[in-house]
Order: sequence, then structure tokens, then C-alpha cells
Amino acid sequence: MNMLQNELDQAPDYLKDFVHHKLTQEFSPHTINEYLKNYRLFFNWALSEHILSDLSPDSLESLTAYKMNLYKSHLLSREKYGTPSDTYKGTLSKPTIKRHLTALKVLFHYLATSYDNAQERPYLSHNPMNGVENVKEQQTLQARADAIEEKLFLGKETHDYLAFIEEDYQHTLSPQALKFFKRDKERDVAINALILASGLRLSEVVNLNLEDVSFEKNRCYVTRKGNKKDSVRIASFGMDYLANYISVRTLRYPNTNETSALFITTYKGQSTRMSGNAIEKMVAKYSKAFRVEVSPHKLRHTLATNLFKSSKDLLLTSQQLGHSSAGQTTALYIHIDNDTTMDALNSL
Repeated sequence: MNMLQNELDQAPDYLKDFVHHKLTQEFSPHTINEYLKNYRLFFNWALSEHILSDLSPDSLESLTAYKMNLYKSHLLSREKYGTPSDTYKGTLSKPTIKRHLTALKVLFHYLATSYDNAQERPYLSHNPMNGVENVKEQQTLQARADAIEEKLFLGKETHDYLAFIEEDYQHTLSPQALKFFKRDKERDVAINALILASGLRLSEVVNLNLEDVSFEKNRCYVTRKGNKKDSVRIASFGMDYLANYISVRTLRYPNTNETSALFITTYKGQSTRMSGNAIEKMVAKYSKAFRVEVSPHKLRHTLATNLFKSSKDLLLTSQQLGHSSAGQTTALYIHIDNDTTMDALNSL
């Protein structure tokens, strides 16, 4: 909630009302926070391009489908953000653009239709997103599965990756970097192992507290999408890495008794909950050094694929991921596990 509050501190009243409305609908703070990040990017673009003169409702009234489609064009051609030393990183992916546009559709639908705000009438007389189509992913499920499989650490490679972080990564570091690696090693490998052993979402990992982990039951307790409480099973290898980290947590980080967060970092001499952005950068760093740069979400895909390959049970895989149904997302793992198809073809 602190990150959400930080995003709202300087926000216009209509955004504060929007957040209040979504919280009453039991949207998770993480989802709302991601929406707000997308809105900040849109408003910065609209102001810099003189599409908007300011962020008042009167200024928003000037938005049209044409102007919103200009932003869509901007997203389709925009390069990914990187560090100044990065080489060209390519344009935004279709799923990323889809999330941006979906967030804007949600906001402007609220502004044009909802009476749930301080003035008790809609902020806008029209919805400028009504004439904006979302992007379409022009890939079959099999093509998407093939692309994803390149970035999964399947089978034995799951354990090879964790062993690389523990034993080999340090040999690539300078003496100064090695000092910080040794401080954080157990924490970092525990985070990677936990996702690979459970399939937790990044936000679920970030929000874990010490008391949410049960070593007796090999489970953790999380709040899923839609604010649903869930008990998530963890493979035994993940519990081993968690135990190693917890055994050194109070030794490596200051004033750990002042935070209940499971995964912590040091900021201005104090222990604080590790952010999602920090975890993403950490996973990218290790995975790039190992074989290919991946995100925490790809580690989640890895668990799901390994689980389906082992069980051939789509419902079980769906439940482990916290999906409300065994829909298209979960069906992706059938296409990654295409051994049956190849066996049938080879028998012709």
C-alpha cells in the first residue's frame, strides 16, 4: 500500500477517486499501482506532445479517439527503456502495449460513466477510448509456446540455474561486487528457488511475510488476484533454500525485528521490504549470466511447464498457478509439452 500511496501523493482528485472506487471493487493494490504507472507514462507523453495543456478534467475533455490512437502509435514504435549503456533493446511487446491500453480503457470508462466520486457525477462527458482497438497478438498458441520455451529452465536446468547462482556466479565479480553478493546470496537464490518451486507471481513474492511460510506443510499463504486468499504448495527443494535464507536473515540485514517482510534489503541503514523492481533486476542479472535473461514471470512459466510435463494434469497446474479456470493461459503449457505430438508424427 505504501507504493500505491506514493503514486497518489501528487495525483489529481479524479485519480484518487478512481483508486478508491477500484479498492471498493476489491482490486489488488498491486494491480492498481501498475495502472497508475501506465497513467503516469500516458500523461507525461500527452503533456510533452501538447495533447493536454494540464491534467484537469477540463483538459481531459479535449481527448478524442484520434488523439488516443496517436498514443497507441507511440507505444507501437517506442523503444524499451534501458540504461544509457544498453544497446538497442527493441520495441515494446504486444502484451505490454495491450496492458497499457487496457489500463487506459479502465480509467476512461470510469471517468465517463461512474457516479462514485466526490462530485457524484461523471468527470467526463465522453469516453475517448471507445474508438481505440486493442492490439492483437498475431501468433498461434504453438508459436507463442515455442518462443517462451527458449526462456524456460526446464527439467535438470532448473537445478543447474540455482547451483550456478550459489557456486559459479561469484567468479564473474569484482571484489566490491563480491562483497554485496555474499551478503545477499542466500536471499537471492531463495527467491529464484521459491518461484521455480511454487509458481508464485512477483507481487505474491514481494508481499510475503515471515509468518506466511509453513515449513511443517511445505506451503505459503498469499493473496491472489481478486483479493482471494490461497494456500500454495512449495516443492521441497524450494523449502530448503528458504530455510537457508531465514537462518542468516537476522545476521545479514540490520534491525530485522522492525519488519515482518520475508525478503528484505538494506536502505539507509534499515531493513525494508524488497520491491518488485529490485527482484526483477536481480533475476535478470543472474539468468543473463547463466544462459538467457528472463523475468520472474518466466520462472513461473518454468514451474508450470515442469509441473504439467510431470503430471499431465491441466487442472492441477491451473490450481497451482492460482488461475480461476484452466483457460488459454494454462493451455499454453500443453503446447510447450509437445512430446506427444512429436511421437505421433514420428510414428507415421
